[in-house]
Amino acid sequence: MTVEGDHLRRYESVLPDFEAFWEALQRPLPQTLAVNDQRLGAEALAEGLAGALSLTPLSWRPGAFRLAPEDRPGRHWRFSAGHFTVQEEASLLPVALLEAAPGDRVLDLCAAPGNKTALLALALRNRGTVIANDLQESRLAALHDLIRRLGLMNVSTTCGDGARLPLGESTFDRVLLDAPCTAEGKAQRGYLRASSDTFRAGLRQTQRRLLEQALKLCRPGGRIVYSTCTFAPEENEGVITAFLEAFGDQVRVRPVAGLPPGASPGLEAFEDQRFHPDLVHACRLWPQRSGTGGFFAVCLEKAAPEGIQRAALGPSALPEPTKDPRLPALLARYGWSAEDLEPWRLLDSPRNVRILAADHEAPRGPRYLTHGLDLARNRARVAKLSTPAAMALGPLARREVLPLADAAFLAYRRRETIGLKAEDIPPSVTPGAVILEHQGTFQGIGLLHFENGTWTLESQFPKAWVRDNT
Repeated sequence: MTVEGDHLRRYESVLPDFEAFWEALQRPLPQTLAVNDQRLGAEALAEGLAGALSLTPLSWRPGAFRLAPEDRPGRHWRFSAGHFTVQEEASLLPVALLEAAPGDRVLDLCAAPGNKTALLALALRNRGTVIANDLQESRLAALHDLIRRLGLMNVSTTCGDGARLPLGESTFDRVLLDAPCTAEGKAQRGYLRASSDTFRAGLRQTQRRLLEQALKLCRPGGRIVYSTCTFAPEENEGVITAFLEAFGDQVRVRPVAGLPPGASPGLEAFEDQRFHPDLVHACRLWPQRSGTGGFFAVCLEKAAPEGIQRAALGPSALPEPTKDPRLPALLARYGWSAEDLEPWRLLDSPRNVRILAADHEAPRGPRYLTHGLDLARNRARVAKLSTPAAMALGPLARREVLPLADAAFLAYRRRETIGLKAEDIPPSVTPGAVILEHQGTFQGIGLLHFENGTWTLESQFPKAWVRDNT
């Protein structure tokens, strides 16, 4: 521990095992991955990664695995194939507490970098409504990449101050507030600088404003999860205590189960402040006890007066259904019928035709950046299927699916042109843009050529996704 971390010594008063805490902050922080069960099951993922990564299943979170500190999951081809998300284990907690399910409307007030948003979208089975907001547009780039890799078709992203997001009252079933904080819980990653009292005071005001907005937007009987990655009680139990004192007639702390091993309850007191007794139901993750980074989370439930229901979201901000004349030929090429696409709708946007869950709602008011997934560019003479759409819709294709053996697949990921033999080409595949399949999963698009008796495949693997191939 460097001198920069000396401010963390103030937690000696609440940690009998402080020396173990101090030592834990000096150890590498392992990552975890969570399966994208829209692509494959957890067992198939573990089998596919055997020998490449060290996977230890998490007892408290089905479909998630802890990695060894030396593992580099982003270098494995299954990362860009969207088979899993990568995050720190503690960040799985807020989504678990929220318990979003199909049929819920979900709002993520401070979404970037987006792993929690992605898990919420998958919890809804890629249907319905997830609105993901962040204050800074640049920070949403990581979420937009996740949407493409994972094939998420039920997320709209917005940019603005979450505390002033112009949405209707009582409209969301679940609201996630992973609040901006001093990030002390990331000390194992080098976040060791102490924050000034002025900065902390400003953060608490922001956290309180965001909480009040979350309460306003949550429906009666709905849930709000407030979380931070800091140890600081002022930003955790202190903020929630003040919030409950002001709004205790509208919201209560909800007891939760299924917590990570080693989880601790919220603090009863710190220094000269005592906290609300119901915060015994909050969850703290101390690194020396849980083996994770530091974290705090609490689940709040909004009171539900009899007869009050979830409010309508209001007039839609979604673009009109596309009338792109190129699309029928594109869909017919891969054998997709109108029935295949019933779960989704196709919409116009400035750059792409988008594909979005048919039951997704996006009300007017916020500044939207994206809706759903890009299906095809709308400026080309001939519509060409996007890589994300090929990965997501490949299982429904009845033709133009080309399997690749290992060597050809790795060459595709290096953006090379690949020579193929006639026996490599199934009868249902013809020259043109084809969907590529490897080990039973769908990888993207290649341009298949047949000239002078020779078959070649021109890789269309995205440049931004080129990584070491494992």
